[in-house]
Amino acid sequence: MADLSWPQRTALVLGALLVVWGLVDFVAGRTPLGLLHVITGAAVLVAAFRARAIRLVGTLMGLVFLVVFAYGLGDTGGAMDAGFLGNAAHLLLGFASVGIAESCVWCEQRTRGAVRRVERLP
Repeated sequence: MADLSWPQRTALVLGALLVVWGLVDFVAGRTPLGLLHVITGAAVLVAAFRARAIRLVGTLMGLVFLVVFAYGLGDTGGAMDAGFLGNAAHLLLGFASVGIAESCVWCEQRTRGAVRRVERLP
């Protein structure tokens, strides 16, 4: 756990929150949203231990949640409509997932730059 970068730790927290949110959705009878949240949360949790994997999953999750936001907003009362707060959370999750993916890229570039500087030392 100590070897994980901050975007990976953030992804772990995000994945755990998504799984909990999915379980709450199941209890509330919102099965489609519950499945979405549990599956995506589990995918983020599994991918969080590898920076390259979280880059891919973060990008895909961003797309998924932005599409779910748009679909939920456009289909009021439909299967993916999570209400005002839920739809706002989907929008936030979409952008946060892309941000986590981008942050992993920055961390990898910084690590590669540090390794190159160390290799150049006499």
